[in-house]
Amino acid sequence: MSSRVAPVRALLPKLASALRDFTSSPSTFRIVHSVRPTGSVQPPKTLYILDSSFNPPSVAHMSLATSALNRHDSKTTQPCYLLLLFSTHNADKAPSPASFEHRLAMMTLFAEDLQSAIQRTANQSPSPREDISIDIGLTKAPYYTDKTAAISTAQPNPYPSKPIHVHLIGFDTVTRLLASKYYPDHQPPLSALSPYFEGGHKFLVTIRPSDPNDASSATYGTADQQINYIDGLVQGSLEEEGFKRNWAGQVDRLIGQEGIGVSSTRIRKAAQGQDWYELQKLCTPGVAAWVKEMGLYGQNPKTE
Repeated sequence: MSSRVAPVRALLPKLASALRDFTSSPSTFRIVHSVRPTGSVQPPKTLYILDSSFNPPSVAHMSLATSALNRHDSKTTQPCYLLLLFSTHNADKAPSPASFEHRLAMMTLFAEDLQSAIQRTANQSPSPREDISIDIGLTKAPYYTDKTAAISTAQPNPYPSKPIHVHLIGFDTVTRLLASKYYPDHQPPLSALSPYFEGGHKFLVTIRPSDPNDASSATYGTADQQINYIDGLVQGSLEEEGFKRNWAGQVDRLIGQEGIGVSSTRIRKAAQGQDWYELQKLCTPGVAAWVKEMGLYGQNPKTE
């Protein structure tokens, strides 16, 4: 795996420089790296957005992205991109446990692993599909509505085709997204989401069955309870809080099967204990190699 790590290790100073330039600029969104397929690339009509701390990227992130992209391929032929989005909202604080530039490096390796996985799937499918274009972006915006606005108004505009944004989120995230307490300046509270939904943008929520080996995974109920929460939106379950029933069609769901029980804490614990077999089960190959070779999450991580 050293051959995979070396090119990205050489890219690390460039990523660190891009991070510094962005955090000191007035910009609220910027693409710092892209993983493009060979050949021509059509402008996207749909932009899937995987927004995470990527500390580190895991097979759960992989499952979320591939499920959405494979689903898109089966429903439409319109071109789509994937944006891996990392927020520097707390960049004034010391990043822990992995520095922000290391996270960007791992996002790059994750993007390469994801593209390879999609291509393998395509080669086994009777209906061929093109490789996916993957962008790695930074944002300072704290909320989903603000992030979409930042992406749409960025100059120069990285997506002049004005694609529909589809944020890929887990069920735990959608409960926070639709929690009235986060919108105290709006009445009713969830009217704060109006610019996002009226702009045609969407959320794709992954329903995760609980893992019998992880008690915390049952925090948000069974898969049926999670599905009932999403399906209840069209029945007006949050109408009094300002969530319009017609927005429910823009909150779709899928059942996640892979990546259950995978957490960043579990990955970091494996790395700290140098349990490389466990690490390779929880991360994609490139990310696992980076964590091991750079000594991340251990006592003496390498800085370059």
